[in-house]
Amino acid sequence: MKNTQFGDDELLIKLRDNDHSALTAIYNKYWKNLYQSSYRILQDHDKCEDAIQEVFVNLWEIRSKLFIKISLKSYLYASVRYEVLRQLRRKTITEDIVNFMDTLSTDSNQELLEYKELDQQINQIIDALPSRCQEVFKLSRLEHLSHKEIAEKLAISTKTVEYHISNALLFLRSNLGKTLSVELFMVLLLHP
Repeated sequence: MKNTQFGDDELLIKLRDNDHSALTAIYNKYWKNLYQSSYRILQDHDKCEDAIQEVFVNLWEIRSKLFIKISLKSYLYASVRYEVLRQLRRKTITEDIVNFMDTLSTDSNQELLEYKELDQQINQIIDALPSRCQEVFKLSRLEHLSHKEIAEKLAISTKTVEYHISNALLFLRSNLGKTLSVELFMVLLLHP
């Protein structure tokens, strides 16, 4: 299928009908502009490709229930922008953890030992959560997925996701007591 044969509306109809060539045509039509748009922000070839790939994988996964109220082009740009922001958020969180770990490595051995014990304690508490609650919590805190993404991935409602995360946080707080500052608690929750 040549992408010049079909307009975006026709491509979306074919995509909803499980026509993989429609996805290929949409990709070929828009990938270059999407890449350029994401590269302006990320300045990293591999991360741009990852962001665009994630958008198109998602487009294929939700094809049957995809009804775009704006233009396909606007939808794709918004999706790539969202994915770029997710990558930047992950990068910032990772950098914060690395900086925190660097700080720990320059501190005394006693403080490092205390951190490792605390990290181990948190991991044990997380492992003691009920399986679904643990799964939701790890997707949220370790993989940095949004509530909506977790709900879609696990085929549950966003309210159920919120419920599990809330229960997990209450469970963690009650088992850790008041030994942690809020900042340290959040850093440790984000650390895999």
